[in-house]
Amino acid sequence: MIKLLIVEDELITRRGLMRHIPWKKIGVDMVETAESADEAFGICARWQPDIVLSDIKMRGMDGIEMCRQLRSLLPDCQIIFVSSYSYKEYLKAAIELGAIQYVEKPVVPEELIGAVEKGIERIEQIRAQKDLQESYTESLDFLKKEVLFSLLSTPGDVDKLECQLRKSGLWTGTDTRMRIGIVKLAGTVSEGREFLNTYREALHELMESAHFYCSADFHDKRTLILLITEARERLERDSGLIRSLCALAEESKGEFRHFLALGRMVGEPQQLYASYESACQSASSLSYKGFSSCAFSEEVAQDRHFELDREREEAFVNALSRRDKEEAGRILKDIYDDLTDQKAALNSSVKNMYFLLYNHVLRLEKELLSTGKEQKENNRFWDNAQTLQELHTFLAARAMEAIEEREKEGSGGNAVIFQVIEVMKQKYPDKNLCIKDLADAVYLTPSYLSGLFKRRTGTTINQYLTNLRIEQAKLLLRDNSLKLYHVADRVGYEDAAYFARIFKNQTGMTPSEYRENKSR
Repeated sequence: MIKLLIVEDELITRRGLMRHIPWKKIGVDMVETAESADEAFGICARWQPDIVLSDIKMRGMDGIEMCRQLRSLLPDCQIIFVSSYSYKEYLKAAIELGAIQYVEKPVVPEELIGAVEKGIERIEQIRAQKDLQESYTESLDFLKKEVLFSLLSTPGDVDKLECQLRKSGLWTGTDTRMRIGIVKLAGTVSEGREFLNTYREALHELMESAHFYCSADFHDKRTLILLITEARERLERDSGLIRSLCALAEESKGEFRHFLALGRMVGEPQQLYASYESACQSASSLSYKGFSSCAFSEEVAQDRHFELDREREEAFVNALSRRDKEEAGRILKDIYDDLTDQKAALNSSVKNMYFLLYNHVLRLEKELLSTGKEQKENNRFWDNAQTLQELHTFLAARAMEAIEEREKEGSGGNAVIFQVIEVMKQKYPDKNLCIKDLADAVYLTPSYLSGLFKRRTGTTINQYLTNLRIEQAKLLLRDNSLKLYHVADRVGYEDAAYFARIFKNQTGMTPSEYRENKSR
């Protein structure tokens, strides 16, 4: 059962929230209301709600102070703030209190529903964790062993683990050492098995005689656990085996792009958890190192409070106002470089910095995410971002997009389209050329560029690129000295058979038929 308390001193707003939000449908079983902090304290002591939806600016005690005091009474209660004000102090206080979301008035129902659903999900996770903790109350060490055994799919005590490791050939006990690795993917993988199989094959090729175990499933849909056991010299940081593992991460691309964090080397089964803990610590450096990299146990992100310099914030706002893309981009790059130089962890203070800058971009766009779909997409991004680079790239793209939008209001966006077409004309032979590359070239997001291109040209980017490649292929086919696979390669197709199918779809003739027809 989920119980929610609305704390709002305006009667109209309270009634509106009760009437227009489908509480039962989204999973809230009971809802009560309070018009002041004093009344809310009484209800919380008696009723103990799971979620508190509170206004910030109220008569008497404000919502921030009320929720700060509620934390001691209901530590697991999830908080959602609603307010007509978006002051920096309010945002900072909301983050410090661990609020689910800060919803601005007038409230968009879809946005509030998304925040409540997120709160319900957190409550269910907390309840599941409590159930697990109650199941293992014998000792902290026992709990850690259970977590570790679950991680390695080898339940049992230390002696049993050692026996299983011996039987599997992963541990002989004779100068054998072990390392835990944490593999983090750049995004969630819908076809996780495909990545897992590909990664395992790569490990087999790299390790040759080394023994390893790779978890059979994804933790949180983007994390794998790797156990490597070998002789001491083969697990040293500068060994060929470890260098090969790091190279595998550094060379990863596309949907297989990942980050590898390696824990310290240990010699006994009961020390595996220590290796896992140190791997978790090194995984924190993902925030500033980024994907396609690796980290060792001594590399740890600085998990401290970071605050946006007021002068930089004002300079960024001024650059947006002047539509100065170069200056706005430089400021964002300087902020990003400073954070990476300081090895900043991606904590709430860092996300808050970027969120404040993002709000300035939204004001330039003259919108505040009024559609529920766009709000959910952006909330998902902020929740799932794992690196400073992701935040920087997202914000820079949105800032450039906003400036471009304002600049092209009078020209219909034709300048951007012409620029994209020029890039395609120059790079069409590149087999890896994609919409993201084109969007990066004009500082827009791929989705926005795709829509703009279709509106202005009446065709998609992919279709335009295909047409361009086929027209170039027609010119090359006039040269009888070129083989068909040479022509395919020169216009950006790796597979000559696939090129032939595309060519026929576009022209009604195979490349050979076209060449023969032109030679008559």
